Amino acid sequence: MTDDPNPLAPPLPEHPQLRSIALALEGAGLCGEILDATWRLVYESSEQCRAVGMTADEARAFYGMSIIRRTAVDAAHFGVDDESGRRFWRQNAPIMRATLAPSDPSFEEVFAHLSTLAARTEPHPDPPRAWSHTSSIRDDSWHQRWWGGRATFFEMRINDDDGTFVGVLRLARAAMPEGLVVHLARGDQEGYERMASVVEPARRPAAILFADLEASGELSRRVSSRAYFGIVRSLVDLVDGHVVSERGIVGKHAGDGASALFLAEHAGSESAAAASAIRAARAIRDAASKLGPDDVEVRINLGLHWGATILVGQVATRSRLEVTALGDEMNEAARIEGVATEGSALASKDLLERLSPEDAAGLGIDRDNVTYRTVAQLEQSSAKAVRDAGSIPVTAI
Repeated sequence: MTDDPNPLAPPLPEHPQLRSIALALEGAGLCGEILDATWRLVYESSEQCRAVGMTADEARAFYGMSIIRRTAVDAAHFGVDDESGRRFWRQNAPIMRATLAPSDPSFEEVFAHLSTLAARTEPHPDPPRAWSHTSSIRDDSWHQRWWGGRATFFEMRINDDDGTFVGVLRLARAAMPEGLVVHLARGDQEGYERMASVVEPARRPAAILFADLEASGELSRRVSSRAYFGIVRSLVDLVDGHVVSERGIVGKHAGDGASALFLAEHAGSESAAAASAIRAARAIRDAASKLGPDDVEVRINLGLHWGATILVGQVATRSRLEVTALGDEMNEAARIEGVATEGSALASKDLLERLSPEDAAGLGIDRDNVTYRTVAQLEQSSAKAVRDAGSIPVTAI
């Protein structure tokens, strides 16, 4: 166990015991860091780097710094609010002073601008082996974007075999109840990772899918409110399940409608993204009849389009996390879905022509002999559909 298990992670500590703990951190995939006996950073786990949005090289720039100096150097990144900072000092300064005297050459480097205050702080007479604290993150700090409003830390002293203090293990996590984390873990990890990869808004070519229950108003009147709720819940599960299985990103859910994106960067190519959207749409359409009671026909209409210039990014608030996309093609895709009828799936010419010959053949689509009608030519087109997407050629898939 001497090799770095993750070449993208910062280098492992040289101290054998700290190195073994770093390897365990990597193996467990935990957010954490390791400080040496002078309370300076010697390791940041790769998961910790991901959690705070840093590359290994960016993390390496903080190696050799104490928490206090790191905060002073990059307050915008690490900024906890003032009260959290005071609580941290009251708890940690005496523990740090128990192993670091003013005469130590590292003292001023570790305590930075708080060196004078640290020198007047009484050392903890019996330092604990482990302790924890929760910090509130300022709204203007970089950490706010990744951790949300609060982060919890578990810290533990590390001693060698003869009891000599050699460092500190710091584990970090968002201040979220473990029970809630367990519920989140039921979701698809790769789906979460795809959502995490688009945290910054950017132009990302993607296949777009919109789905909606046909005649939902009539359907809601035919069945009880509880039964209709069950249908909508099943619809959400049906759409999300097929989107995730096809390496897509679940978009917004609005009542009995849903949307999804299949990014070219996730699928591997534009053709693969378009093919994924078509497979998901067909699976959703074909399974719709199983959503309701036996004597009630349930149909889902779908619209597929290609977004070459849509802006895709993550929207995170205090109560939800979702990926959204903006651009004319999103509006056009919604209009295409709006003119689909009788449980059909309509795809635009722009989407189908992204398919490679191999992907088209695998889907049973004769790409060169497909015929299209513009949205404006369809009898069911509304004035709004004609206005926003009337010139777009579409066909049933």
